[in-house]
Amino acid sequence: PRAATTLEKSRAMGKNLIVSILRVVPLALYLRSAACKFAIPIAGCDGALCPVALGKPGDCAPTANTAEQYAWCEHAWTPWANGLIARVPGVSSVAPKIRCSKADGYEFAKIIGALEVLGYLALWTTPARGAFLLTAIMAGAIHFHMTFLKDPIGKLTIQFALLFASATIAMLTTEKKAKKKATTKSKSTRRTTSSRKTKRG
Repeated sequence: PRAATTLEKSRAMGKNLIVSILRVVPLALYLRSAACKFAIPIAGCDGALCPVALGKPGDCAPTANTAEQYAWCEHAWTPWANGLIARVPGVSSVAPKIRCSKADGYEFAKIIGALEVLGYLALWTTPARGAFLLTAIMAGAIHFHMTFLKDPIGKLTIQFALLFASATIAMLTTEKKAKKKATTKSKSTRRTTSSRKTKRG
């Protein structure tokens, strides 16, 4: 029993370490992404717009800075999102039109940025929920790249890495929660059984 307990503790420590590493290494990219959506001049967010980001020729590489994300939001994310809404019967007539331009303060970009921050912060308080939110965001991003931009899977390495990282945290933390519930239920059952035996005696 003691050896089994030690092994279980080692496994738990290993899972916690994996979750901690994934929070910091790949998933912290969401904070940089959100900062750029809110035009916070850190981590290169205040860089110039690279023409390549819009499919034009140039000798630069896109960095997903504020200017590039706003351009993507206005010319790509918004028509993609509005197109999805239009396909849902009964929703298009009720749902407000998604907007993302200088006139509305790049509203849609900031909504996504707020969800990214919320999801990342939740990784540290309620990991399963935070991971689920980030997984949903990245699943949407991959859908956008593959259906709207027609990007091949080979170009989506970062996106799939982020999807895998958040999905892994969701799986590990949900499994841990389920085991904790099962252990609590088992202890409660043992107490009830012991109590009944005592009363009979």
